[in-house]
Amino acid sequence: MFRTAISALAILAATAIPAIADWPEKPIKLIVPFGAGGGSDQMARNIQVGIQENDYLPQPINVVNVTGHFSIGSRQAKDAKADGYTFLQIHMALMGGEGSGAIDFGWRDFEHVAAVGEFCVIPVVRNDIGIKSYSELVEKAKAEPKSLLFGANLGAINHMSGIALSEATGKPEFRYVQIGGSTANFTALTGKQIHLSTMGVSEILKFHLMPDGSVNPDSPLLPLAYAGPERVSALPDLPTLRELGYEIDFCVSNWIFAPKGTPREAVEGMAAAIEKATQTEKMSEWFASRNVNNIVRTGDELEAYLTGVWEVIEPVAKIAAAQK
Repeated sequence: MFRTAISALAILAATAIPAIADWPEKPIKLIVPFGAGGGSDQMARNIQVGIQENDYLPQPINVVNVTGHFSIGSRQAKDAKADGYTFLQIHMALMGGEGSGAIDFGWRDFEHVAAVGEFCVIPVVRNDIGIKSYSELVEKAKAEPKSLLFGANLGAINHMSGIALSEATGKPEFRYVQIGGSTANFTALTGKQIHLSTMGVSEILKFHLMPDGSVNPDSPLLPLAYAGPERVSALPDLPTLRELGYEIDFCVSNWIFAPKGTPREAVEGMAAAIEKATQTEKMSEWFASRNVNNIVRTGDELEAYLTGVWEVIEPVAKIAAAQK
């Protein structure tokens, strides 16, 4: 009887986490639950090229874009066979969806492979509204609650970053309006439809500065602070929020996940290949050109990092849901 029970448990374990002798033996699918050409897609395709050009894996990686709400492609990855041949590239939007109740699954329903790259956000205001510093922004929004229109893609990174920054800097009250991503918000700022938003460093360089680093005289933007742990070299005069006395960073990374139960050989093999790819000269230059920090987290460091992000995003997502 005892041996029978042990045998049954062994069969169950083998069914839950299949063994892989020589991974990978066929092409790998990397699902990107966003359209082609965006930041997530660019990251995925650079990882794809970095791995394949250097033969870090003996099989090709096929990037598959799934359009529509990010939950569609994410669910496809979650429900895929856990055989080591399907992966997902996602970011904190997954936590936002889970925390707000918009989706019924989340980051803990996957095996965690790696977190790749990192950029931190910059709160920006329109330069003609009389606000010249982050402290002035806070004072204005507290004195006149919801008078300032914050351009966002509701439920996405710029929306969550706005709420997180507000919660950590005295709770100034903004009125969040649906605009879209950084390009759409730049257009809305130019057209005087909104007063502020958050953007990444690459968007500031694109929209606000001239090629020689001077301020574009036609830019409607005024960057107020950097929500990272230290000043960014491309904008040396821009203080961090921490320098201004606010204890917060808000930084975004791309996450590679796999279906729950994916064998360790595949998880660790993919993580190792990604880490090697990010250290190539070509991919290092790509990170630098977009002012994205070339950071890769795997293993225990990754688990601690994701837990920390969830501790920030869960309450922010609940606030975002309550504001709808």
